[in-house]
Amino acid sequence: MGAVDWVGAVVLGCVACFTLLLLIMPSVIVVAISFTEKEYIGFPPEGFSFRWFVELLGRDQIIESAVTSLRIASFTTVFALLLGVSAAFALVRGRFPGRMAVTAFVVAPQMLPGMVIGIAILFFGAYFAFYQSDAMVIIAMTVFCLPFAVRLVMARLAVLDPTLDEASVGLGATKSQTFLRITMPQVMPAVIGAGAFVFIEAFDNITVALFTSSPRGRPLSVELYNLVQFDSSPIVAALSSLEILFALLIMIVLARSIGLDRLRT
Repeated sequence: MGAVDWVGAVVLGCVACFTLLLLIMPSVIVVAISFTEKEYIGFPPEGFSFRWFVELLGRDQIIESAVTSLRIASFTTVFALLLGVSAAFALVRGRFPGRMAVTAFVVAPQMLPGMVIGIAILFFGAYFAFYQSDAMVIIAMTVFCLPFAVRLVMARLAVLDPTLDEASVGLGATKSQTFLRITMPQVMPAVIGAGAFVFIEAFDNITVALFTSSPRGRPLSVELYNLVQFDSSPIVAALSSLEILFALLIMIVLARSIGLDRLRT
């Protein structure tokens, strides 16, 4: 490598490290604050205590919000995968006029802010007397998260060899048997990865849930938003730390079970 190449490699490495620092440090600061002994949010933290986690687990409203978020995320994941896998197969293996236009329409919610989708579904539901509820949140989250499932499964299907399916049919297997025994095992890593990303997004999303959730059954993200507004104690940091840990555990399980590299190979 020449001198210019070395300088470029060093600059690129510094930029990459600085970018990773910007991404990681806010989460590290939040986690550090959650263990403070102070009565208010402040950095650097003072002392070390699990007090705020204990108080967090003692608040019934937060526990109910967590259960609501788990329920919403579970239903959203199921619906997004059912629709997303079906759409991905149709868009990759299907041959029909306007396929590119349909693909753009399906992934369009990924290009829109969640706030726009939340407000749109709120007014659309109000027109039909369908008001804020868990069902409205699930519908809105499914629309918002569907592109994640479609894009991941489409990427996996695009690199599969279709001659394997043809060989299976040629050997006497039905289309259903070919789909279940040949195609799905190869696509399953992408389906599992899509499910994990959809679940995390549906569990943590605030921009959609803020406009579609019921005041009596707030998801955890909305409850956290209210805490940030009206509670200055480190319990907000403790709740954020648990959400960070929850997302991290899902990604670790995903990496250990199927391997993140299999999502693109």
